[in-house]
Amino acid sequence: MFIKKVLKIVNAINLKVCYISMVAIFVLMLLTTVNVIVRKLGIWGVPDAFDMTNLLMILIVFCALAYQESVKEHIRVDMLVEMLPNILKHIVNALFDLLTVGTLGYFSYAYYTEISRRLRSGAASQILKIPEWPFCIVVAVVSALFALTVLLNMIDRFLPKDPADSGEAVETADAIESAEGEPEENPS
Repeated sequence: MFIKKVLKIVNAINLKVCYISMVAIFVLMLLTTVNVIVRKLGIWGVPDAFDMTNLLMILIVFCALAYQESVKEHIRVDMLVEMLPNILKHIVNALFDLLTVGTLGYFSYAYYTEISRRLRSGAASQILKIPEWPFCIVVAVVSALFALTVLLNMIDRFLPKDPADSGEAVETADAIESAEGEPEENPS
């Protein structure tokens, strides 16, 4: 089905974008470690470490969000929703998904408009003069990607389930178990 194919492509993109987050975490750990060591040695700290940390946190948080939605691990508070009848559950979840898509769409647009303002003003970190506008681009693009992922997941939940999909998941789980050396259970 078309939505499944698009969702698969978007999920692959989300994974690639998440790699940016992973690299940013690694760089942040290195920056923090070097900064602490240099300060303990009595030497002045890493220049602009605070601003670099803020910019790296933008990459860490925003680049991971869409991937979290892709693997359906994004935070959902559904304690009350779970008590509702099935049809109401679907309606409430769809409404919250639409609210999320709308909010993320607006957020993406707001950051898109912020790019030109940051370019005109020349906003940059204090010492190293790292420009802020590339980070606005990342937030705008990744927020739009996150909104698209939520929308596609919502549509996918309402599509009829393909019996081949559930069988494929079982076969994959069986293949993993047999690769680990555990005997497969035979229903016969």
